[in-house]
Amino acid sequence: MAVGAKPLAREGADAVSEEGSIEEARDRIRALERELVRQKGLVEASHSLHSTLDQDELLKIILATAQAAIDCERGTVYLLSTDGKEIWSRVVAGTEKLMIRLPLGRGIAGSVAETGETIRIDDAYADPRFDPSTDKRSGFRTRSILCAPIKNRTGMVVGVFQLLNHRDSPFGEADLEYLDALSVHAALAIENARLHASSLEKERQDREILAAQGIQRALLPEKNDLEVGRFAIAGCNELCEDASGDYYDFIEGAEGRTWIAVGDVSGHGLGSALVMAEARAFLRSFAKTVPDLGVAMTMLNDFLVKDMTGGKFMSLFVGVLDGATGRLEWSSGGHNPPFHWRAATGDFAQLDSTGPVLGVIPGIPIVQGEGIDLRPWDVFVAYTDGVTESMTATGDQFGEERLQQVIRRSADRDPAAIAQAIRDAIHAFTGGLKNRDDVTILVVKGGA
Repeated sequence: MAVGAKPLAREGADAVSEEGSIEEARDRIRALERELVRQKGLVEASHSLHSTLDQDELLKIILATAQAAIDCERGTVYLLSTDGKEIWSRVVAGTEKLMIRLPLGRGIAGSVAETGETIRIDDAYADPRFDPSTDKRSGFRTRSILCAPIKNRTGMVVGVFQLLNHRDSPFGEADLEYLDALSVHAALAIENARLHASSLEKERQDREILAAQGIQRALLPEKNDLEVGRFAIAGCNELCEDASGDYYDFIEGAEGRTWIAVGDVSGHGLGSALVMAEARAFLRSFAKTVPDLGVAMTMLNDFLVKDMTGGKFMSLFVGVLDGATGRLEWSSGGHNPPFHWRAATGDFAQLDSTGPVLGVIPGIPIVQGEGIDLRPWDVFVAYTDGVTESMTATGDQFGEERLQQVIRRSADRDPAAIAQAIRDAIHAFTGGLKNRDDVTILVVKGGA
């Protein structure tokens, strides 16, 4: 062996080792730099995530933060629905926002939402859980997937990260750790946004209820009682906590006859109150121009059919009272049967519907019922289902029999006092619980 050969070999090996150490050091430095960038991004993300309370904008910020830190081609952030049955996200397609919904447990993102466990797939097409149909429609090629839960501080899943195609290498442990750290900030921002959205919705509902109640109050008769010949009429309307479409009215018609009406629009809120207002306007017009009650009800039904939406309908009782003779012509579209208490015999008669509820089937006739004669001291009571369906805390209903008992006991009073007696009996029966529906009562009583 030549002199100096061994030292030269060792020197070469040392040089290679030194170069390797330098390269390893550089890799560590690059890794530290990337981690520093990520941590800095996490701090910035914490500020950005709390810069908005709009859920759509928040989803964009969460996704942009995750994609920038992990350097992937595409991604989606899903939120868990309030009922916990699905996850959803919104995507922009052109100028429209499209909603994506996935049932809990379905697909990779749905499975992560259900189990709270991260799923990492290095080769999407080799994994049976992957559905390639979206790729086929879009032309995008999914190679790798990282799907991780977004958990709040209590560990409950509130959303899901789904990231596709890491640009440099398969998704690694560092990516998982970063998403886990981002998850805490994202979950807090999501909960804040949801609380804000709930607050805004509550304010909107309160405004709608106040508007609906205002409409109802404005459209009820200015005075709640009326003298018609030898007959006295009184009405009352007691709103529940929400506003619905209950309605009563007295209308001076042609030839000295007086129209009375009690109606109930399905549902609650401003929409129901507006339908009630429309029905009232038509009915007041018909009272002056349409002599036949059945024709008026049929026309009203056809008008309402055109404007009813969302499965709404209206039950309505309308009577036309001749104050001189006591003759009451009437028609009822699916409304609760009013009671006629006969003073001479002490018994009751009910006036059943003469047609279906209004606003559902066009062209169907709402015929006139067989007229009745109100004699001296007779009591006639029309009402909405809020009366008979008033409930106790255990679910017992006030019912028709109790209503008859109150009418019989208070029949010697004036109409306003009879209506008040019914209200008092309901409050006593329910133990003072708030009404679940409006209570509307109209009473006619014959004089001598």
